[in-house]
Amino acid sequence: MKTAILYVFSGTGNTRAAAEMIAKALSGHAVEATVWNVRVPFAAAPDPNDFDIAGFGYPIHAFNTPQFVLRFAKTLPKVSGRPAFVFKTSGEPFHVNSASSMPLVRLLRKKGFRPMLERHLLMPYNIMFRYPDALAKQMYLHTRDMAELIADNVAGGRPEKLHYMPWTIVWMYLFRLQWFGAWINGPLIHVKPELCTGCGLCVANCPAQNIRMEGGRPHFSCHCTMCMGCAFNCPKDAIRPGFLNPWRVNGAYPFKALVGDKSVPSDFVGDSTKGYFRLFRRYYRRTYAEIRAFEVQRHTKTDHVREALPGIPK
Repeated sequence: MKTAILYVFSGTGNTRAAAEMIAKALSGHAVEATVWNVRVPFAAAPDPNDFDIAGFGYPIHAFNTPQFVLRFAKTLPKVSGRPAFVFKTSGEPFHVNSASSMPLVRLLRKKGFRPMLERHLLMPYNIMFRYPDALAKQMYLHTRDMAELIADNVAGGRPEKLHYMPWTIVWMYLFRLQWFGAWINGPLIHVKPELCTGCGLCVANCPAQNIRMEGGRPHFSCHCTMCMGCAFNCPKDAIRPGFLNPWRVNGAYPFKALVGDKSVPSDFVGDSTKGYFRLFRRYYRRTYAEIRAFEVQRHTKTDHVREALPGIPK
């Protein structure tokens, strides 16, 4: 059996959920996958030379790979032609996100990896505003379907050409200002004393070890990654994330409960969707077509072809 290591940076758990789906899908292709959360100390990371395949997952931050992930990748030992793939998550499908992985892919190649695939997966926002339950459910189920497609390509060793449009590259570099914003905003994060219970959950979960307890309350430093994990996962909604506070979202999305709740539809974005989310239709139309073609191909092998599959919009 082959083995894979999935290095995942996930502040609020959305990218981690996608990684676990991919790991489960890989197991169906005789690939045993280990998911490791990217956090300091980086030296604790598993050696990629001990695995046959390496995956790298991250949430897109301002059209970029988070600087934290690039810093981590630089610490990895060199490998010799190890196949690698990238999966990235965001709350919107816009093409401006396309070049976010370019610096990571270049770095991996310098390390001796052989990047073979990159996929952009949609998961609900953890900042700005909370997504409706129906959209969160659709995103989760869609990502689960995409995980099967990713696993099939990775296990089958089918590389895809990674190409980045010049205008998206320019956009990516322009928005690297966000890196400096993280350093400035870190010390501005604080808690509401009347709400904070001093549970220390934010300290334990901070991937950058940017939070320490003093006098029974968390205090924040300048090494923030702006992953929003502390504010998003605080059980008392006590954390105020500096100048991002007006866009604070609190509370994990109950994905598993939503999947089991038949009263919540899973087709929030469709051909008749209006308003802002109509802009998501092109992404879903294209990727559902990929999923449908993949499923038809799999069923062809068993002489059972279906024109359309349950749960996948036409």
